[in-house]
Amino acid sequence: MRRKFLWAMLMITVICVVIGCGKKKEGVKEVTEEKNPDAILYEKLFDINNVVKVDIDISDEELLKMYFLCTYLVFLKIQKDYEKYGGSKSPIYRRADKVTITINDEDYVIEDVGVRMKGNTSRESFFNSSNIMYNLINFRLSFDETFDNPEYYGTEARVWEDENAKKEREKRKFATLSGLELKWNKNLDTTYVREIYANDMFRDFGLMSQHEGLAATRIGKTNVGVYMIYEPVDKQFLKKYFNKDEIGDLYKASWTNRPAGYTKDASYGTDTNSGSRYNYTLKTNKKTSKHELYSKFIEQINDNNMTKEAFSSVVDTDYFVKFSAVSYFVGNPDDMRNNFNNHYLYLTKENKAYFIPYDNDRVFGITVDWNPDGTGMTAVSPFSDVAAGFKSWQFNPLIRNTIINKDGLLYEEYVKALDEVAKSKWLTNEHFETYFETAKKNYESFVAPDKDFDNASKGAFKFTLDGVYNGGNDINMSMSEYLERKLKTYREALNN
Repeated sequence: MRRKFLWAMLMITVICVVIGCGKKKEGVKEVTEEKNPDAILYEKLFDINNVVKVDIDISDEELLKMYFLCTYLVFLKIQKDYEKYGGSKSPIYRRADKVTITINDEDYVIEDVGVRMKGNTSRESFFNSSNIMYNLINFRLSFDETFDNPEYYGTEARVWEDENAKKEREKRKFATLSGLELKWNKNLDTTYVREIYANDMFRDFGLMSQHEGLAATRIGKTNVGVYMIYEPVDKQFLKKYFNKDEIGDLYKASWTNRPAGYTKDASYGTDTNSGSRYNYTLKTNKKTSKHELYSKFIEQINDNNMTKEAFSSVVDTDYFVKFSAVSYFVGNPDDMRNNFNNHYLYLTKENKAYFIPYDNDRVFGITVDWNPDGTGMTAVSPFSDVAAGFKSWQFNPLIRNTIINKDGLLYEEYVKALDEVAKSKWLTNEHFETYFETAKKNYESFVAPDKDFDNASKGAFKFTLDGVYNGGNDINMSMSEYLERKLKTYREALNN
């Protein structure tokens, strides 16, 4: 009997080797380790099947320090973080007494947490001397902030008498995370799940992408309705995909006075306390990197005589074509291809480039306040030589030389990747509606804040699948119409 059993197992092994049993999509997969309690909590936090709440217990005085338009505060020596750093990008975290994160009625309390404004164009004044929050803004939490930088906190800077306690704080995490990002539904996605859906879609195709969820949120005394919550893209994020002892250089790509188009004149550098901004801002290895990896990468991809072999030496090509295909169907006009914006560049120590999508809040037909091509990206060809968001010719060499022309270095691979994505469950309305129905069931009772804000009325926040093709500044396209129009354009492009 034992001999027959071993023979059967041998045959199964041979078959699996020959035909491939349980083969997954190619790409960068998250490391699967034995799950500890923090890792399990991480999964629960970003599972929309769970009801999550975030209560930020922060004083009015600390909120005033973030941004308050009143000149007399200068004489009171209350620093206006937003103005000090040129109207944006303040690195200063203000102190919340505690943050309570509730997952399915189970409370997790983290004391002494950093809170700051987050965003670019979304940053604005939000709090006044009457202790009233009058605008919705985005926030970032820091669980490991030490509050001891005298440049930031002046005489209020914390003095750590116990060095070991400080080191423990610098390592403190919640659910494996050193921080958490929170964004309000500025673009009025009434499904509340399009960006979550896009991030899950990227990961399902073996691409790196933030885990994202929803949370009923309170800031100080103010109920602000349902916010989106995200894991930060940082060193901790990269450790989920790469050897934690060999983390390379991670750059956040964004607009400054020029687009982040991977040209030789793009600016790059390291975060500084002066609030300097670059097209490519280094987020890891800040004390050790001299940007050699970036310099070599930029030089290579801008070589006019670049070959496929040379390109493959600095870019993971399988990853890149899959990233490009998924990005096309997600349809963000403000991404790497369409507006030279909103992504991360990760360079391993072996100088292989990977790309991470970011800020996918204008995907799948979200057109409120901005619809640059006039069709919600549904009429844009996968082989377009135009950057639809920027309304210019495609000057990013990563795109221009690889996927948009039949003589491109990776054109055939790109076509195959497009076909795989087009045939997937992710481009079916049925699959999308499972996300929507789950979110609606769990969060509909929390969706409206307690009051109207200057930049949003509480009546604007609701759950519905409705939408129209050209909704202008008031309403987005429905997901079902987006998918129908996008797939039609894709099929027509293949036949031409």
